[in-house]
Amino acid sequence: MADTPFESHPVHKHLLVLANPSAQSFDHSIASTYAGVVKDSRQEIVIRDLYAIGFDPVLKASERPIGADWSPAPDVECELELLRSADLLVFVYPIWYGLPPAMLKGYVERVLGANYSFRDLQGAVGQPPVQGKPLVSFSTSGAPLPWLEQQEQVHSLKAIFDVYLWRGLAMSRAEHFRIDAVVPDMDAAYAAEQLDRVRRAAQNCCDMLASGNYRREAEAEAARRARRGQH
Repeated sequence: MADTPFESHPVHKHLLVLANPSAQSFDHSIASTYAGVVKDSRQEIVIRDLYAIGFDPVLKASERPIGADWSPAPDVECELELLRSADLLVFVYPIWYGLPPAMLKGYVERVLGANYSFRDLQGAVGQPPVQGKPLVSFSTSGAPLPWLEQQEQVHSLKAIFDVYLWRGLAMSRAEHFRIDAVVPDMDAAYAAEQLDRVRRAAQNCCDMLASGNYRREAEAEAARRARRGQH
């Protein structure tokens, strides 16, 4: 009897971008917890700790010209290649003064915004390295969630960061998990509870990739965009 060829399955890849300068931060625990679930699910993950790798967040004047002759700086090309090979983009960061750290904003400007004009953003033409891919964010704050909601910070951040990137770059979805009351003396039981939330969220991401649900969502979203473009 002839040997049955082994049917290979694609290895799903997560790219996690971490933006907290303290190696002892709860954000690092979130990244480690998420990565553990991905590895247990036999998927792959790359963690880009922006502070640890010394990423330069400052957009240069020479990087702004956009067109056929544009070419990325070597560090940006490295990040773009990681994005191209990933199936899912994950952000982990603290909320500082109502916004993500400047380091993460710089990553968005230099990497996600590479060779992508404001007209591209307005038209949601799609940024090739992330087009049709999901964005999952985990943000932490020292302030409690009710206080942040009173300041309208939660809604504002969702509108100017998550939804803006999702729609403007033509990604398939944006999902955000907020963890509040993250302080140096935080209760151990509370910390464990929040890391359990991270595990459940990570497992859902792995399951969505493995089942093809993210891909089907992306196809449906692309079809909706195409129909809107016809009207």
